Amino acid sequence: MDKENLLARIMPHLSCPASLGNPIYETFSLSSVVVLIHFTRSSPHVLLTKRSSSLRSHGGEISFPGGRYTKEDENLLNTAIRETGEEIGIKLTAGDILGCLNAVKTLTSNFFIVPFVSILQNIDQPIPFADEVEAVLDLPLMSLLSTMSPDTEHISIDELYKFNYDSYLIWGATARILKQLNEFITPSC
Repeated sequence: MDKENLLARIMPHLSCPASLGNPIYETFSLSSVVVLIHFTRSSPHVLLTKRSSSLRSHGGEISFPGGRYTKEDENLLNTAIRETGEEIGIKLTAGDILGCLNAVKTLTSNFFIVPFVSILQNIDQPIPFADEVEAVLDLPLMSLLSTMSPDTEHISIDELYKFNYDSYLIWGATARILKQLNEFITPSC
């Protein structure tokens, strides 16, 4: 799949919540992430991180680069851009962001996550910040999406999904974000 085809499939589904400039979700901890898709190797790849095992919240789990909103950020888009730079050394601008997918909530830690999407032709080599990130995973997007299956190991009132790529298990909020991509990108049979 080339970049134009990918953009044509994703763009109709992207939006930006009206609350980005003034977060109003008082019962949740607000955060945002960047779904960073790139064509550095000619086919679409997506960047994920393996969070440091020493982190108190979601340690050792696979996630998109991003993090918690602070008032200094002024909005969730700035949070996503700042956190991506801090976690993996990729410097983005607002112009690199195409829009966002539907927000997701974590099931255990009460986070409300807005996933912003960036599709770039090339990116610099990621440099993980070791205090927060054990590894940066640069995975082929289509191969990763093809591994989606129901997640029966975690209990919820909602349908849950997981992705398995190599030895990496991706579940929870990250899997729900990937499921959205899967619905938009993968042609239904």
